[in-house]
Amino acid sequence: MRVSSNRTRHRNRDLASLVIAGTVAVAACGTVLLGYPGTASADPIEQCTATTGAIVAVDFTHWGGGVVRGCDAHPTTGMNLLHNAGFTTSGTEHDGPAFICRLGTGAFNGGAQYPTPAEEPCVNTPQATAYWSYWIAEPGQQTWSYSRFGAGTQKPEPGEVEAWVYGGTDIGGTSGAPGFTPDSVRARSGGTPPSASPSPAVALSAPVGRKPDAARGSAYLTDPARLIDGHYYEGFPAFADFGLTIDGAYALAATGTDDAALRGIVDFLDQQGKDASERTVNDWTAIGTEYAGGGSIGKEALLAEAVGRNPRDFGGHDLIAALAALVCAKADANTGCAAPGNYTYATSVFSQALAVMAQLRAGESTSAAPAIAYLKGLQHPDGSWPSLIPATGDSDVDSTAMAVMALALVPGDEAAQAVDQGLGWLASRQLPDGGFPGAAGDSTNSAALAVQGMTLRQASYGGQIAKALDFLAGQQNGDGGFNVAAAGQQGSDVRASTQVLGGATGISFGTLSRNLGGTPTPTPTGTPTTTPTGTPTSTGTPGGTPTGTPTGSPTTIAPIPATDTPSSGGIDIPKGDGAAGAGGVTVRTGSGSLAGTGSQALALTAGAGALTALGAAAVLVARRRTAAGPGRHR
Repeated sequence: MRVSSNRTRHRNRDLASLVIAGTVAVAACGTVLLGYPGTASADPIEQCTATTGAIVAVDFTHWGGGVVRGCDAHPTTGMNLLHNAGFTTSGTEHDGPAFICRLGTGAFNGGAQYPTPAEEPCVNTPQATAYWSYWIAEPGQQTWSYSRFGAGTQKPEPGEVEAWVYGGTDIGGTSGAPGFTPDSVRARSGGTPPSASPSPAVALSAPVGRKPDAARGSAYLTDPARLIDGHYYEGFPAFADFGLTIDGAYALAATGTDDAALRGIVDFLDQQGKDASERTVNDWTAIGTEYAGGGSIGKEALLAEAVGRNPRDFGGHDLIAALAALVCAKADANTGCAAPGNYTYATSVFSQALAVMAQLRAGESTSAAPAIAYLKGLQHPDGSWPSLIPATGDSDVDSTAMAVMALALVPGDEAAQAVDQGLGWLASRQLPDGGFPGAAGDSTNSAALAVQGMTLRQASYGGQIAKALDFLAGQQNGDGGFNVAAAGQQGSDVRASTQVLGGATGISFGTLSRNLGGTPTPTPTGTPTTTPTGTPTSTGTPGGTPTGTPTGSPTTIAPIPATDTPSSGGIDIPKGDGAAGAGGVTVRTGSGSLAGTGSQALALTAGAGALTALGAAAVLVARRRTAAGPGRHR
């Protein structure tokens, strides 16, 4: 992150003085080379008031996180304020610790620093198009001002708020300002901050408005009549829907509302639990056979990565090695390859994006390069992506959201431009009621995916995110579940609910992370019942590595407030986004509503008959060989 008032000043005349000042600050605070304070303790945020101390807010929404703020009751410099508020910093090899190149907090992704080394090596001064910019709002000031000083020389005034935002600015700081107002993070005159409870640092959420109720939604998903011994069943009671099961796990990981149920799902998959027809997740992915699907294996691998399991030893297989072997070298219909770089039997953009994210999260950028190039090449000139592979010329909200989440993990200007163009198209598709068009019409699934995508650039799309969240809140029913769409047959749908619940948090599948350490394994209960089917997307966490230990301990980012009433106040930043199918044929679910989740109704119907008549193996062959519709990522 940048510490000067503008890039030219920082690069030239003031760089030497900033480094000197930063070195002095380091010496005074006992910090290590990368800028950590040595022994200072974080001040509880309630100690910062309108007349005492200063607050700093750091915006991690570029990586699917949120805005996190912290307090220092007696700051001496802007750098000191950051560290005492619980944030960690790293400089560049060229400029030293005074030039903030990376920032991290324990409130987001376990303290990982951003940008990741893959995005920015932090060797030389970062480019003006992507760096941490520094903003100030003095007491009573209603707008942000680009700091005239570096963090090592800026002297915070009592009641001041400071902000750090990742992105680009111009020379005069007239662009790239924070997407939230100073008042939304400012200490209150009575000493009570906008947060609900005292803590050294508080993670805030984005624009004000209604949001889905995470607690009620999770209760709906984990009801023993639906979640049975760690898995869900689709329309056929004997056959578990493994894609829907992973969707449910994504939702629970994003909201953090029921770790015991989440662990039950993960253990069922990892330990190769069997459904009522003796099938395991490996039968669903077909791993180890000539019909292995890159999208389904990628989806499974991403879940393992998101919850801290080893994707190279999950469900009895090395999922990452399997993915590398499934990258097509040439087009071959007999092997499920549409083109070089496509994954075998990945017949939708959704599937391609899932597998790309899984490989990138595992550090396999080289082996994933052809798949990334192929995904980029599918983008239309207007910024959108099609739903199917091979492309049919359509433009799809779900697929575009998935593609931008995958490419957001790819370093470089080319990928960043593709993401920006994709988000511009995506935002333009929002309907007047806040929803987004999908296979089911005004689709809750598509709106949730759009929230997830737009949160990659929350500063630009905050208002549209809030409108989409309000739309989703209006589609939540009394039992906690969600409708498939605003029109048509109403009623809670399991698949739509998994996708909306996770999606409304705004957490990108590229950064979703939930540590399950110490979570008890739930006791098996229930018997198979008919439930809907569907498929979300993958999750991943870029590997920024913080150094040292921050002196403050920011609180964990709460994705969606678990309340029965709409939240208000502060910044309402959605954090994660459950994903759904890429514009497929709608599917009738157990509740009777139509799920626009990308599942092919014909394939499901034919699959059921084949399973009955020929057995699971014959169906698997037919499924891989049959021309797939949207949602083959399942």
